[in-house]
Amino acid sequence: MLALVRAFLKAGVMTQTGRLERTVTGTPQGGIISPLLANIALTALDRQYQADWRRMSYHQSSRQALRRKGHPTYRLVRYADDLVVCVKGTRQQAQALLDQLAERVDGIGLKLKPEKTGITHIDEGFVFLGQRIIRKPKGPKR
Repeated sequence: MLALVRAFLKAGVMTQTGRLERTVTGTPQGGIISPLLANIALTALDRQYQADWRRMSYHQSSRQALRRKGHPTYRLVRYADDLVVCVKGTRQQAQALLDQLAERVDGIGLKLKPEKTGITHIDEGFVFLGQRIIRKPKGPKR
């Protein structure tokens, strides 16, 4: 597997004129190896958030009890290198969880992109994987 990854990293990039350019570092944007490498690198992050979710969900009513005591509950949703942390709590709690996420990502040698990182309420919506996610009220359509 490592030999295959190494071959992809050394393969270079085909320019618009059809010339092959060697890459010295990194992977080309949109390259087929990028999602694989993201999944490998972010597996540690998945494990941390899965452990958090298990702790929050230890008993059937654990998450509700945490919220009643003023604690946030949260869940990581990730696809390749895109992720969202869904938080049920206050904006301040969401900010603390964003700070925690930045530390966790830094701990595996990566950085969050500030221009792609923020806190928003579900009623305001956000874009994830090219799709606009927003809560719409239930009830009859008008």
